[in-house]
This record gives sequence, C-alpha cells and structure tokens, in this order.
Amino acid sequence: MFSNKKNTKEEIILNINRIIFSSLDIREVYETMGKELSKVIDFERMTVTHISDSNDLYETFVLAKDYEHTNIKEGALYPMEGSLMKMVVQNRRPVFVEDTANGRFNTDAILLQEGIRSRLGFPLNYKGRIIGSLNFGNKQKGYYTNEHIDFLSEVAPQLAMAVENTRLVNRIKEAEKKYRTVVESSPDIIFECTREGKFVLMNPSVEKITGYPADAFYSNQVYGLSLCHPDDRERVMHEILQVLNGHCACLMNLEFRIIHKKGHFVWLSLEVLPVQHSDNTTGFEGFCRDITERKKLDELKDNLIRDVSHELKTPVASIEMAIDMFERSLLGRREYVYEKISQIHNILQNNVYRLKNTIRNVLDISRLDSGVEPLKLTDFSFIDLTNQVIEELKDAARHKKNTVFNHIPATIPLIRADRDKMHQVMTNLINNALKFTENGKISISSILSSDTLEVTVEDTGKGLDKDVQKRVFEKFYKENPSSHGSGIGLAICENIIQLHNGKIWVKSEGKGKGSQFTFSLPIISPNKSGI
Repeated sequence: MFSNKKNTKEEIILNINRIIFSSLDIREVYETMGKELSKVIDFERMTVTHISDSNDLYETFVLAKDYEHTNIKEGALYPMEGSLMKMVVQNRRPVFVEDTANGRFNTDAILLQEGIRSRLGFPLNYKGRIIGSLNFGNKQKGYYTNEHIDFLSEVAPQLAMAVENTRLVNRIKEAEKKYRTVVESSPDIIFECTREGKFVLMNPSVEKITGYPADAFYSNQVYGLSLCHPDDRERVMHEILQVLNGHCACLMNLEFRIIHKKGHFVWLSLEVLPVQHSDNTTGFEGFCRDITERKKLDELKDNLIRDVSHELKTPVASIEMAIDMFERSLLGRREYVYEKISQIHNILQNNVYRLKNTIRNVLDISRLDSGVEPLKLTDFSFIDLTNQVIEELKDAARHKKNTVFNHIPATIPLIRADRDKMHQVMTNLINNALKFTENGKISISSILSSDTLEVTVEDTGKGLDKDVQKRVFEKFYKENPSSHGSGIGLAICENIIQLHNGKIWVKSEGKGKGSQFTFSLPIISPNKSGI
C-alpha cells in the first residue's frame, strides 16, 4: 500500500520526471528512479522491458531487486509467447498476477522460486504504440491494486518517452560505432572538408597513402590541395568548385596525382558529394582511392601494345621486302632467281622466327600469370638440356662474336622438373647474355648441394647498375625502351623458377662489368611424383 511519508505523490512524480529527463540513457537514472518509486510502491523487484524490432521477443532492459540470485537476466531476450508482456501488449492495459504459484505466464514459476508472489505489468505507450512495460514484483500475494495503477499512469508516459529515447540513442551509438569502424578500417581515404578547405574528418588511411598523418590535414587549411601534382592542381580545384557551386551534383572518378611525403607520385581516384545545411552547400565529403598499381598496369599494357607492335613491325616489313624481292626476281633472268633464293629464304626464316618468338613470349607470360598451365615433371639430364640450348643459339653467338662455355659437370645427376619450361629458362638467360655482350664470353656453371641445384649464366657484357637490377625481372621492363625485345623474357624465367619452388637473382658490379643471372632449384628425387 502507499506509504505515509511526508513526500507528497506530486513531489515524487515531479522528482521522477526530473530524473527521467536528466539523461538520455535510462540505465543511468534507473537506480535513482527506483528509489523514488519505492517511496510509494513497495517492491522487491522492478524491471523495464521492451519489445524487439521483430515483435516476437522482448528484452529485460533494466532490472533492480533486493535479493542476490535471479534466473531472469538483464539484457536477455525472451519469447513473447506465453509471457506477461504479450498480455500487456494485447490488452493495452495493466496486468496483475495475484499469486505466481497459480500464475499463467512462463516466468511465474521462475519468480516463485525467487520468492516473488505477486506481479504487476504496466504498459509503456509511446505515440499510440506499446513499446514495453514497467514491471513490479512483491513477496506478498495480491499486493498490487488500482491505486498503484493510478500513480503509474502519471509516470509511465514520461518513462516510455525516456525508454524510446534511450533505444534511439543506442541505435545512433551503434551506427556511429559501425560508421567509425568502417571509416577507420577503410583502405581508402575518407574525408569531409568545408568550403574554405578546412578538414573536419580524415581517416587514418591517409598516412599510408600520402605519408602524412591525419593531424597534418586538420591543422593545415587546404593542405590536401597543396599535395596535388602542379600539373593536376588547377583541374582538381575546378572540378571541386563545380560541385560546391551547384553546377554538378557530384564528382566521380576524377584521377590525379599527389606528391607523397617521400617524393614519389601517387595516383588517386576522387569521388565527391556536397554537404548541405539549410539548402546551402557548406562543404564536401568523399573518398580517394589509391589507383597507383592500376595505373602501372595500364602503363604496362600500353607498353606491351607499343613494344609488341614495334617487335612485329620489323619482321613483317622484312618479310614484305623478301616477298617483293622474290616477285621482282621472277620477272628477271632465271639464273638471277637462283642467286637470290637463298638470301630470301634466310630473311623469311629469321623473321618468321622473330614473329613466333614474340607471340610465344606474350602467350607464355599470360598463361604463367593465370596459373592455368600445370608443370609436367620428368627426369632429365640438365647438362644435355644446356648443350641443346647452346647448339640452338650458336648462330646468334657467332653473329655477336661471343663464345659460350658449358662448365656444368657431366657427373651431375638427373633432375626432376618441367623440361620444356627449363629449356625456356636456359634459352632466355643465354639469349639475354648474348644480346648484351659483344666479342665476349658466356659461361654456364652449376653448384650442387644435398638439396639444391644452383645454375649461373655469366657474361662479360654491358652490366647493370643497382636500379636496373631491382627491376630487371619486371614484366615488360627494358632499360632502354627502344631496344630489341619485348622485355618479358626474364619475367618468364622468374615465373617458371617460382613455379618450381626455386629462386632467381642477378648480380653485377655495374656498367661494363658483366652480369651473373643465377637460379636455384630444389632437388627432387626421380622416384618422387611432384615438387
């Protein structure tokens, strides 16, 4: 029953309302609110529950009790079916349980074990919708009456509003947390900037991409624009102003360069949306994606098209010349035809070989990159393979006045590998050595250990400086872009060796001091079936 304390009911209601609206989180004020309610309602247990978004579960939102153990936990979800909550929602009015010993709800038996005999569930109505209930439990049977209902009717509307506000705040916090997680973990630069160029948001990825920490952008107005490459700055500013001035709704996929803190260029793709307040554009937000690698691939593709076109142009022109010579020869004297036939044959043969080699290299690197071509492992003699390659390239060596020495010992055992691909590796390495050596020598040697075969192709040619050595195995890389070849032979070698779980590297003392290309392969016993 109501207690006879000097606090009037109106004062208590005023205090409860003040408590409820003192915080956006009902959990923070629940304990104090409970103390005020206990002045007019005796209870051993009080809870606020609310209905889940799916309407088939309810949550014990907050819980207060004056005994230690309970099986009904705060924050747990319980089924609506068979619950006091469902009856409150269906009837839209308070529900009494006179005695939990004879109760009809799922939790009555649990509360009976905890000593609770009577219960009251009061609906929390928010804008015409029952969102939950305020619940009391007492150790006396039939304790709660209509007098309690009258009092709670004056408290419940404010409590319902506070509960809904708390849920809204929690959703906002969860959304902010998810948004913050997305922003902070994104590999792209996510930002917001005012019209004046002051950044109000910048995620940590900016440091990885530009070399500058996010704090540098907060403390320096228009800092981002100052990083633009001078040739791109005016274009970027113009496009952003188009958005800020309402001439276009957004900016998509604007590609430009910035200068990294370490001095190199980084390619970015920019997308921008305007930030609106009261129909005014106060700034813009967007993200920048690092597309440097894509630009490199585009450049490689362009180089490939250019180089392959260049490589094909020369032999095709030579073939056309040979055919023209042959046609003119047919119009001349018969003996003149026989004199030219050998020369025409050599031109056609050499240039058809160049065409086939260029096409094969392009197809090989494509297949190796895609990983669709498995290794065909066989046991074979590496010295025989090397002698075969040297024999095939003897004309090329003679043309450059080079001598090729095979120092691989005859005692080397059979190795297990893909013979065709290893033939390609040795052909490319020896051919590369011949290409950059004049009137010199090429030596092929090997070192055999218990588990590794190491092969070196050494030349006395032009040599490589340190910067070139770092890039020599890149696809389509050529130290001199106008030089003969497509720039993929060494990349093919690296790919094949890696497929065999091996390694390949280059050494050179510098320009004019020759080069050493070495690869190592794990030794696989002939009786094993794979690498």
